[in-house]
Amino acid sequence: MKKAMKKYYETAADNTVDGIYFVDRKRKILYWNKAAEEITGYKKEEIINKRCFDNILRHVDENGTLLCLTKCPLVRAMEKGEIVSENVYLHDKNGARIPVNVETIPVRNRKGEIVGAVERFNQGWGLPLIRENIQKLQKDAFIDQLTQIPNRRYLEIKIDEAIKEVNLLNKSHGFLFIDIDDFKKLNDTYGHLIGDRVLRAIAQTILSNIKPHDIVGRYGGEEFAVILKDIDEENLKKFTNTLRILINNSSIDIDGRELSITTSIGCTLIRKDDTIQSLIARADALMYEVKKSGKNNCKFG
Repeated sequence: MKKAMKKYYETAADNTVDGIYFVDRKRKILYWNKAAEEITGYKKEEIINKRCFDNILRHVDENGTLLCLTKCPLVRAMEKGEIVSENVYLHDKNGARIPVNVETIPVRNRKGEIVGAVERFNQGWGLPLIRENIQKLQKDAFIDQLTQIPNRRYLEIKIDEAIKEVNLLNKSHGFLFIDIDDFKKLNDTYGHLIGDRVLRAIAQTILSNIKPHDIVGRYGGEEFAVILKDIDEENLKKFTNTLRILINNSSIDIDGRELSITTSIGCTLIRKDDTIQSLIARADALMYEVKKSGKNNCKFG
């Protein structure tokens, strides 16, 4: 009977859209469902019997605090004996930082003793919608083939639309220009294949952290641009710095070594008198000010 019930619950968990995993009191992972595989890129064979803090998901908060080295939601749920919910950023197998909502539930034995916990996590509806929209752009040659996000051609169309919305609808839109620090040195040291992995990881980190109506694209080389819709100066600055922190806390694995990346970001609000050229030039100049002052930062102007 116990085996039948265990099989029933595992089948149910394997057919949900939420990532689910079980841990014991020492945080050893005992179960890892199919949605967890899809969201993180890690197969259950890579995860089962490892501890959740063994350099796997490496949850961080928006300040870049490594929760696995402090008190993560799982630990707090087991210590408090109650459900803990939190928004965090996991690190997927390809090196991207993915925002997820986690809910951790303590598990008790028949004596009422806490013997482990269950964590459920999901990405919300935003990212699937963004990816669906990107798939629609494939047929119009608007996609950068390496990173699978919109290309410069599509970006410039959307920048022009955003400027018109600021003028005609009195909207407040933000714009980011992002450059990977020391990318040439990275390519020279590790080769272009590693450079390509870095570009893909950063593209997915940005894509995963914007809203469905925002736009991210690869502008060229190691440069990305982002249009943030309906945002004021305060929230633009906050989002830009959070994104910088998340990228800085992303990494890719090279033969067991972690390669971390930093970026320099120029951010600005779109002005009514902007053109495509003036907007990009202003954000680009702000980004280069960051480069000259030490890199790995962002500047508003």
